[in-house]
Amino acid sequence: MVEQGDAVTRDLTIRYAAVLAVLGVLALLSFLTVTGSLSSAETGLERVSLVGGERSVLARLALAAHRVASAPTESERAAAIPLLESSLDAVEQSRPALLAAVRPLPARTGRESGEDLAAQIDLALRQVIESGRTIRDWNGALEGDDSALVALLTQVEGPLLDRLDRLDQRFRQISQARMHELMVLQGAGFLLALGVLLVSAVGVFHPMVERLRADLSERKEAESALRDSEQRLRRILKESPIGVSVSRRRDGRIVFVNTRFAEIIGMKAEQILGAPARDNYIDETQRRSILADLRRDGRIDGAEVEFRRRDGRPFWSLLTIRSTDFEREPVNLAWIYDITERKAAEQQIQLAAKVLETLNEAVMISDAANKIVFINPAFTRITEYERDEVVGRSPALLKSGRHDEMFYRDLWQSLLSKGSWSGEIWNRRKSGDLYAEWLSVVAMREANGLISHYVAVFSDITHRKEDEALIWRQANYDPLTGLPNRSLFLDRLTQVVGQARREDKPFAVMFLDLDGFKAVNDRLGHAAGDVLLQQAGERLSHCMRGTDTLARLGGDEFVAILLGIRGREEPALVAGKLLEHLSEPFLLDGRRAEVRGSIGIALYPEDGEDGPTLLTRADQAMYAVKRRGKNGLLFAADLVVETV
Repeated sequence: MVEQGDAVTRDLTIRYAAVLAVLGVLALLSFLTVTGSLSSAETGLERVSLVGGERSVLARLALAAHRVASAPTESERAAAIPLLESSLDAVEQSRPALLAAVRPLPARTGRESGEDLAAQIDLALRQVIESGRTIRDWNGALEGDDSALVALLTQVEGPLLDRLDRLDQRFRQISQARMHELMVLQGAGFLLALGVLLVSAVGVFHPMVERLRADLSERKEAESALRDSEQRLRRILKESPIGVSVSRRRDGRIVFVNTRFAEIIGMKAEQILGAPARDNYIDETQRRSILADLRRDGRIDGAEVEFRRRDGRPFWSLLTIRSTDFEREPVNLAWIYDITERKAAEQQIQLAAKVLETLNEAVMISDAANKIVFINPAFTRITEYERDEVVGRSPALLKSGRHDEMFYRDLWQSLLSKGSWSGEIWNRRKSGDLYAEWLSVVAMREANGLISHYVAVFSDITHRKEDEALIWRQANYDPLTGLPNRSLFLDRLTQVVGQARREDKPFAVMFLDLDGFKAVNDRLGHAAGDVLLQQAGERLSHCMRGTDTLARLGGDEFVAILLGIRGREEPALVAGKLLEHLSEPFLLDGRRAEVRGSIGIALYPEDGEDGPTLLTRADQAMYAVKRRGKNGLLFAADLVVETV
């Protein structure tokens, strides 16, 4: 075809060479004039084509930016990046030619000069390129209202498009003016230089033929580049970490799967190709639901679908479908992501949440700043605080005030050093009531060792503490008088002896027995005797200091420990008060009763260096008083002298 065109050109050149020679200078001038007009008109057309090409490139750039910004997965975003990059390169490459074509435009009334219009278009194109690169290089997901995307679309669809339209109109007007001039010249010189115009036709058709040749060559290159791009896209899909399959829309048969899809299904790619896509669904009802959504919306985005592996085992997948063309045929392009483990984890989380809701123990979770982020229903039952009343606040709102700062300092020190703490603690309910709880706190750490959360589990042990206190009191206190009993007294006596040995401090043990109590008991009855013991215990208690201990050993026997004494004076003074108060009459249900007391006193360390010895010595001194006639006191040391 090229050789034939060359032959035609040579033949035409020979035929019209004679005409050119005849016409001489006039034909030559006419030829040059027409050729210049044609060149100017062609330049105008090229400028119009340049503006149209720029509009097409910008439209492709906007489409690519949309695809990258709205891609729901990394693979889809990666697939759209090449289109965005090629569009950016095209805008960058075409910008100098466009600006060079705009600058020579003359300034006219009411219109910008070529330099002004070129500066505006250059600024807009730079902003579009910068926004496109921002979208390309962005690592995270983009939202529809992202600033870079909005800036790009605003320029492409707004001022920049308007300026290109006006520029296109001006180029067309210039081109039309040149064509008009050409027609005038053709009309004027038709009669004068018909031969010149015929010869000039060669100069018109030859560039057109060359241009067609160039267009054909460019089209071939574009088709080759498109095939290469499709091959690259196929390779990208083939190695994608997300399962990809392509099925024909006309019969639903699979025509392409990547390596990951075959791994998920558990089959070789060759076994899957040609099989119906419906075979992968766990049931027909689910497949029909997906097809209905696809027909209605034209796409499927992140639907949770249950598929079947080759061995029949079901698995959960995140499914995305797009309708497109593949090898010149309508297909459904599907991405699947195996979420079986995630679904199992969600079920475990739901189970854990149900367990937390049914626990009788309260659970409280706080963040690294010790702000509450979660409580379970048992927390509300125990503390009376609802969730919206405590979330975001510090657990310190439960403080009872019964523990000092040292207690909480030790708690936090153990929690931070050992990672946990457990023990009894008193807190306060929303109503203000105090309650005891058994608390266990664990510090949760991330992989880098930093604490992320604190998990506290506690139960209300108030009733247990009350029961323990009641049992302890019953075991250590006399139920009739409320005074310490023999067990508690002996324990305290042992502690006092140990302290006295360490600090070298003397103390006294006093043994008191009521004189005449048996007669009252026999005359007025046991009930009256119990009342007398209660009143006697109260009178004796009034004579004791806060640091002293008064106890009832049983029957009408009372004992006391007097601390911080100096010699015999203080114990004698206390014993005298006891005898004085006991000598006053007792009113028992309207009846009078009188008793007295006999008191024996043993001093530490003179009369003994251990509790049993001191108590024995005081008891012996008390019985010596009774033998003397009762209602008196006697020191154990005096008993020794008397015995000797």
